[in-house]
Amino acid sequence: MNTFLKDFSKYHIGIQTADERKHCIRGWYLDQRFSHQECPKGYYMYEFREDDADENGYIAFVEPYVAVNHSGTFVARTRIPFGEKGNGNIFRVRYGHGY
Repeated sequence: MNTFLKDFSKYHIGIQTADERKHCIRGWYLDQRFSHQECPKGYYMYEFREDDADENGYIAFVEPYVAVNHSGTFVARTRIPFGEKGNGNIFRVRYGHGY
């Protein structure tokens, strides 16, 4: 495993894209913020946003970049299809846990 990912936990998320397709994406999660320049070559870095309505910090969205309510960094070998709008296309996380 890449040394950058050694402290991350294995994780997977389920998202549903705008065209109603469901995806399970496996990757690595850490509840810290990282510069996207630190992402290893061949991987993609995303960020999780907490749900404003949940006082427990429930991970609700995965986005290319999160400025407010950041709840962690997700690194995957899979590109999430955000499209041309970048943060305009966010995906609600349907489930997520270690595997």
